[in-house]
This record gives sequence, structure tokens and C-alpha cells, in this order.
Amino acid sequence: MLAQADNPSVFTKYLEGFKWDEILRNITDIVIDLVLISIFFLIIRAVGKAIINRLFSNYANKEKSNISSNRMKTLHSLSMNTYIYMLVFFWIYSALTIIGVPIGTLLAGAGLFSVAIGLGAQGLASDVINGFFILFEKQINIGDYVTIGDVTGTVSELGLRTTKIRSNNDALNFIPNRNITSISNMSKERMKAEINIRVNPDTPITKVINVMKDINKEYVPKTKGIIDAPQLLGTVDMGDGTIAVKEYIPTTDETRFDVQFEFLQLYLEAIKAAGIKLPNNKVISDISK
Repeated sequence: MLAQADNPSVFTKYLEGFKWDEILRNITDIVIDLVLISIFFLIIRAVGKAIINRLFSNYANKEKSNISSNRMKTLHSLSMNTYIYMLVFFWIYSALTIIGVPIGTLLAGAGLFSVAIGLGAQGLASDVINGFFILFEKQINIGDYVTIGDVTGTVSELGLRTTKIRSNNDALNFIPNRNITSISNMSKERMKAEINIRVNPDTPITKVINVMKDINKEYVPKTKGIIDAPQLLGTVDMGDGTIAVKEYIPTTDETRFDVQFEFLQLYLEAIKAAGIKLPNNKVISDISK
């Protein structure tokens, strides 16, 4: 029994063959290098984000900037995502290099793994290329109300890989850009605030129209967001047995609701002040392209 206890086992001899001091030193060096490179990339990330935010903030504050706020948000988000993706790629590459992983050799001799990576890279390339053309052609911007496939909602983020849509039920939908084959954008730059003011058959239509023209003459020149002269169409059949005075006011996408609410209130107040009686049913005002 004593002889067996005094003779070290094969496993013990195997462990004693390791140069533990050198191994611990190498592990310590690797950990320190990873920590330092991570701190370096975090600093670069913070500095880069601050520069991007400052550049877009300065450009957005320029009085002569002709880029819409939604377009500015889209370009800002894309620039930030691209910058973060690049930093993550270089950090992973640097970390693997520090650890000692032969990245080039590993990918070249990985067989099926290389094929899988190739297919994944092909899908990623499709996402990036399709996303680039969506942005380049200004098909959609952040804040636009769109329909993509079976999803309808507001664009909350537009990236190189995916587009995020906040649907009407408040669900956030992630759509790979390569799956976007058709887009219905209900929020292009030129919109029309459509105002329908229902009237009685015996209402003095000409007087109502003149009141609305007076309001337009006074307030259109000083209202932000109106991009063309209002189109006062006169009386129209609403299709439910009632008639209304219809008007279109061409506006930008960002201001169409403000213009609608402001002019609807101005019309109603002026019509009431002129002593014109409107029907008791609800005044309907809609927004359409």
C-alpha cells in the first residue's frame, strides 16, 4: 500500500509535465490584452458616437437644411449602426488574434463550416445591398407609415441588416432587408390635409366658401408646412346622404396633422362668427395623400 502511495500515477505525471508558470503567465497576458483592447474599443465607440451625434445635430440646426427630419433620423441611425458594426467586427477579429486563433486557416479548412459561413455571408450581403438601395432611393425613412408584406406600421429603425416596423398593435417587427420586395409608403413628402365640413342643403355654400378663402388668405402665408395653395373643391356628396365643403391643403409629411387641426378650428370659428349654422352631426376631417 505504501509503495502504491509513493508512486505517482500517470495522470499526476502528466500534470507535472505542464509548465504552469508559463501557462498562467500567458493566460494573464491574454486577459490583460483583451481588457486593454476592449477599453480601447469602448473609448473609440464613445468618441465616434459623440462625433456622429454632433455632426448630425449641427447639420439639423442649420436654417437652410433641406433634408426632412425623418430623413435626418434615418441617416443618423444608419451611420450609427454602420459604425457600431465595424467596431464589433474589428473587436472580434482583434480578440481572436490575441487569443491565437488562426482565423484565415480556420476558415479555409473548415469544410462544411465554411460553406455555412458562406451562405450566411450571402444572406448578409443581400440584406446590406437591398438596405442600401432602399436608403439610396429614399423609399422609406424613420417615422414613415408603411406596409411591407403583411406588416403595416411606423418605421422605427432602418439598418443595414433589418428594418424595424412598429405595427398598429404596438408590436415591434424585425424584417430582414432581403425579404423586402415591395413597399407601400403612405408618408411621402407631399401630403394633403383633407378637410370635409358638412353643411345643410339650405346652408349658404357661397358664404361658407368665402369665409374659408378669407381664412386661407390670412393664415396660409404664415403657416409652416404648407407647400402649395389650398384646393377648395366646393360641395361634394359624402356618400351617406350628406354633403360637405371639401378642401385639400398640400403640406409636408411632418406638419399635415398640425395644419389639419389648426385650419379646421379656424374654419369652424369663422363660420360660427359669420352666423352660419352647420348641422348637428359631427364634423369629419380626414388625412389622405
